[in-house]
Amino acid sequence: MDWPEFRGMILDHLTDDLLDKKHLAIKKKNPNLPQTFGHCYVASEAAYYLLGGKEEGWKPMFVRHLGASHWFLKHESGLILDLTWNQFKSPVDYSKGRGTGFLTKKPSRRAKTLLIRIKESRRTQS
Repeated sequence: MDWPEFRGMILDHLTDDLLDKKHLAIKKKNPNLPQTFGHCYVASEAAYYLLGGKEEGWKPMFVRHLGASHWFLKHESGLILDLTWNQFKSPVDYSKGRGTGFLTKKPSRRAKTLLIRIKESRRTQS
């Protein structure tokens, strides 16, 4: 699977019920926002677990962009994986990102929901 397919596999299952309350309220007032809006945390978290996490060289990263928090992954090789980059009208300065852990030690409730959707979808496609 290549990176566009991997990104599509995750993005295909992002829905508004996976947004936190703050981003859901913004999305309801602005329904034309990109599908990826507000999903950076859950998409990055799901990708982290799908890719093997720390054992495979991935690190969750956090940066402030346009006054908002933004999450993405960085590989030990230097590769940046930002699945929701297109929610912004300007490029993210990844050099300002800092490595951090996710908010939970295991996949969050939202990430679990997303991972289950992906797993079920892959099962039906096999």
